[in-house]
Amino acid sequence: MSKKPRRKKIKAHRKPKIARDRSWKKRILEGEIDDIDELDLPETERILPPSREEERVNVRRKVDDEIRSAAQEPAQEGTESALEHCQPGTVTRISTSIYHVDLGEETLLCSVRGTLSASYSGYTNVVAVGDRVLVSREGTESGVIEQVGPRQTVLARPDPFNDDLSQVVVANVDQLLIVVAWEPALMWLELIDRYLIAAAEGNLTPIICLNKVDLASRLRTCKKVMSIYERLGYTVLYTSAVTGRGMRRLRNQLVNRSTVLAGLSGVGKSSLLNVIQPNLELRIADVSEDSGQGRHTTTQVSLLRLDRGGYVVDTPGIRELGLITTHRPELVLHFPEIAALVDQCRFNDCTHIHEPGCAVIEAVDREEIPWSRYESYQSIYESLPEYYTE
Repeated sequence: MSKKPRRKKIKAHRKPKIARDRSWKKRILEGEIDDIDELDLPETERILPPSREEERVNVRRKVDDEIRSAAQEPAQEGTESALEHCQPGTVTRISTSIYHVDLGEETLLCSVRGTLSASYSGYTNVVAVGDRVLVSREGTESGVIEQVGPRQTVLARPDPFNDDLSQVVVANVDQLLIVVAWEPALMWLELIDRYLIAAAEGNLTPIICLNKVDLASRLRTCKKVMSIYERLGYTVLYTSAVTGRGMRRLRNQLVNRSTVLAGLSGVGKSSLLNVIQPNLELRIADVSEDSGQGRHTTTQVSLLRLDRGGYVVDTPGIRELGLITTHRPELVLHFPEIAALVDQCRFNDCTHIHEPGCAVIEAVDREEIPWSRYESYQSIYESLPEYYTE
C-alpha cells in the first residue's frame, strides 16, 4: 500500500512571492512596449551572477537580434515583389562609393539604395567586397544594390572612429592566407597570432605562408621558427616568388576556394599572386630602404577570379589588427597551449600575467610554452576590453 504524499507545510506570515514577468520579450516583439526599461519589474528580480556574465550578454544580444529582425520583417515583405526582378551578384570591388558587382557574364557598376545604407548592421560599411547582393538595373551598365545577403564568414576589424562599430574587410571567403616574410622588419609573430584569432572570430580557415624564404641561409631555420604553429595543427607554407619554392603547394591550396590574403605591406602578397596567375598584373614595389618596411602597392580590396577556379582577395597591408568579439576572459581559448594549463593555476580567475602560482608562467619559465606566443598573449590581453559590454 503506497503512502500518501506529505503536504508541504507553509510558514505562517510568509510574504507572498512576486511573480516574475516572463512575457516581456513577447510584449516587445509585438510592439506593446518600446524598451525593456519601461517594464515595471520587481526590485527583487533575479539576475545572473558575475560568473555567468557571458551568458547574460549572449541572451541579451539574442533578444536584440530578434527584436531587430522583427522590426525589419514588414519592410522585407513589402519589397518582395520589387526584388523579383533583381539579379544576384557578388561585390568584387568598391571605389569611391561605386560598387563593382559580378553578375557572372558581366560586371555592373552600382550604387546602394538609400534605405539600405541607412539601416543598422553593426558595421561602418553596409556593403563589403565579397557580399552576395541583389541588384536592379538602371540602364545597360549601371544598377542599384537593393539587398545584401547573410554573411557566412567575415574578416573584420574595429572602426578607428567608433568603438561600437567594426569595418568589414571582406565577406564570404573560405580561408585566410596570413603572409609574413623572412625579413627582420616584416617578421612580426604577434600579427600572425592576431590574424589567427580574427580567422576564428570570422569562421575562416587560417593558413600561414612564410614568404621570401630564399633570403634565409637554410630552410631548416625557417621551419624551426614556424614549428610552434605546425605543432598547434596550423598549415604552414614556405614560399619564394623569386625561386618558385612552394608555389605548387600554394596554388593547390587556392584552387576552387575563395581566399583572402592578409599581412604587412612588403611581404609579397601581390608578387605571390602574380606568380600564381601572371595575367592578374598586380603592382609590386620594393621594401623601403629608410624604414625597412613595405610600401603600399595594393590600395583597395579586390576580389579576383582564378583561371583554375576559385577567387583570391588581395588586401592593402594592415599594420594593426584589432579584434572584434574577443574579450579578456576568453582570450585564453585562442591559445590552446595556455588553455591546457588553466586548471593547474592557483587562482580560478588567474589572468596568467602576474599571479603567483600560475601554471602558465611556470611553463614559460621552463620553455614549454614559446616565449613569442606568451608575449603575444600578454600584448593582446592588454589591448582587449576588460569587461563585457552590451
